[in-house]
Amino acid sequence: MSGELPSSGPDREVAAAGGRSTDPGWLVHGDPELVLAGLDGAAGQEEMLAAAVYRTSGHVHRDAGAGVRRQLLALDAARYGNRDLARSIARVAVRQETDDPWVVQWATGSGLDSRLRYALPVPAKVRALATVTVEGRGLAVAGCEDGTLHAWDLATGSRYGKVVSSRSGAVPTLATAVLDGRPVAVTGGSDQTVRVWDLAQGELVATCPADEDSWVKLLTTELVEGRPVVVGACVDDAVRVWDLATLSQRSEPLTLHTGFVSALATAVLDGRPVAVTSHSAELGATDLITGEETLRVWDLMTGREFDALDDPHGPPVRADLPYDPTVEGDGEARHCASLDLNAQAHFLVTDPASECPMAVSANAYEVHVWNLSTREQVGRPAAAMFVETAAVTVLHDRPAVLAASAHGPVEVWDLPTLRQLLPSLTGHEGAVRGTATAVVKGCHLAVTGGDDRSVRIWDLDDERKTHSRLTGHAGSVTGVTTAVVDGRCVIVTGGSDTRVRIWDLGGKVQLGEPLTGHTAAVDLLTVGTMDGRPTLLTRDDRHETVRIWDLTTREELHGRSTSEYTSPSIEFFATVDGRFVGVTGEGRVWDLTASRWIGVQPRQRGALALETLEDRSVILTGHRAEGVHLWDLTTGELLAPPLTGHTGAVRAGATGTLDGRPVVVAGGDRTVWMWDASTGQQDGAYTFPSRIRGLAMVPDGRLVVGFGADIAVLTSGR
Repeated sequence: MSGELPSSGPDREVAAAGGRSTDPGWLVHGDPELVLAGLDGAAGQEEMLAAAVYRTSGHVHRDAGAGVRRQLLALDAARYGNRDLARSIARVAVRQETDDPWVVQWATGSGLDSRLRYALPVPAKVRALATVTVEGRGLAVAGCEDGTLHAWDLATGSRYGKVVSSRSGAVPTLATAVLDGRPVAVTGGSDQTVRVWDLAQGELVATCPADEDSWVKLLTTELVEGRPVVVGACVDDAVRVWDLATLSQRSEPLTLHTGFVSALATAVLDGRPVAVTSHSAELGATDLITGEETLRVWDLMTGREFDALDDPHGPPVRADLPYDPTVEGDGEARHCASLDLNAQAHFLVTDPASECPMAVSANAYEVHVWNLSTREQVGRPAAAMFVETAAVTVLHDRPAVLAASAHGPVEVWDLPTLRQLLPSLTGHEGAVRGTATAVVKGCHLAVTGGDDRSVRIWDLDDERKTHSRLTGHAGSVTGVTTAVVDGRCVIVTGGSDTRVRIWDLGGKVQLGEPLTGHTAAVDLLTVGTMDGRPTLLTRDDRHETVRIWDLTTREELHGRSTSEYTSPSIEFFATVDGRFVGVTGEGRVWDLTASRWIGVQPRQRGALALETLEDRSVILTGHRAEGVHLWDLTTGELLAPPLTGHTGAVRAGATGTLDGRPVVVAGGDRTVWMWDASTGQQDGAYTFPSRIRGLAMVPDGRLVVGFGADIAVLTSGR
């Protein structure tokens, strides 16, 4: 494609004119940098939906080929409920690539939000975020666990400057400023040193020891009398303010004795630069969801604490003033900064677009922005996963939030009241932890469980017809399986609340009281037969307890040794000819009934599954990048050549039949691969926007994939 769409400049806002954003060919083949820039010009429902679809996996599109983009775009269009767009995208021809083995039948879109602009890739977990504006250009800066600093242009999402490598360990605290016309990052940590970095050149500009008996745990910056200053909350219960330009000269800082500070930010209040500190009555007392604490406001020019937000002349606090605090501020000094409050639940920030402080709070699944003056929420909550740090900025004259989760890219959200495009089908509000399938009265169903404490039932033929949400677990649903008891299909689930629950799959109600006895989360569930009766085997995630239950009477079967079953070497349980077996990571199979090893150990580590394929008991293994192997349990024979194609670890596997052929599927990281089990020939791969957490093949050949907080149903595309 030609580079017609500028990534910056006056023509950006009309780049999508003519409806190009709804052209599937342009979305698949266009240069991702240019397409992402052009999406700002989207207008009308169809164009805005297409823009939201593209941005959903924009961080993957940047480095992907056209074939992968086609898969992701079709999947995300289905997640937004637009099957016509999904089908149109799937039909786009991609040079030198065959048709995909699967097409998306439908998918859930729990984690979608049309206000997501893009995600910024990072090499490691993000510990701190900040933004800075220089010469009208907004930048985002992230400090990572591996000690690196990364910067991006917020208008385009492209990288800015050179990567900074601090070589002093993780970057636990970070602030930004403009020094002599250059954007700089200020970092601190337990090594008792404050460092200043030139973001354009990736070079160290200045250093300063914090204090012999203390170190800076929180950082922010502000303008005082037109000069950039660094404000740091230290572990000795003091807040110190350094002049950034003279940092290396070891000038004495302004010291505010504030007591324990759990969060820190700066703002402009009544034309005066202030520091806002947050305190809890006692360490660890803060509510992890609401993050409610006491806020205190400090005048950075006088060192005094404000009695109230409108009283800059409150009683003085103990302070050492290194400069003359006589010049009144002009109200123009605005800066954006943020640091985390009480580890994961709340963030205190200032909004550079307004004079009032703003707060960003985050629970496990949503980010909220609050106006601290009115105590009102700004816009709707933005969907997010386990946010650990955040920042607020202005993007196209509107407030935006940057959020970083424990694992994943930095996401940039547009926060105004722009009408949200809601997906047509929502599912789990947290990560999907278990998937299973069943056939009830001729209907193919999928059952999923997740971190939102719910169990959901999906009609694979028409997801709009059947979508039930079962609740009862007091924690995450960590395991799901199905069984037939007295002619009735049931769901069996285990949870982090240590309970095992049984549900009627047809009536969609819990049957009786939960099974108890485990002392830790139940993560392994296997159904088999023992003495001709349906039986359940459960194990906790600490490998301390294995229990066997008669599913008909709901009684625990005693008198059977479980010492071998609790071995940490057992990766999972399965059934062979109706008997329970335990499978080790090396692929050895232990018969729990006969208390002996059976079959032949595979010649590869990394057992993924033990299943029945064409009336044979087979073991699926995958170790690192050695390929996936399929072994006959009885003879140890390799049933197919090495199944290759993946380059990383494989975490899930299954076997089944597709178009009359035995197939093997495996998932690792964000990709699912498929091979012909008879020939070993790779039959295609499908890329997803987040980690694969579960795979299940339906008898009719469809594939159910749990990824992130969503599920997708893929059907044969041939």
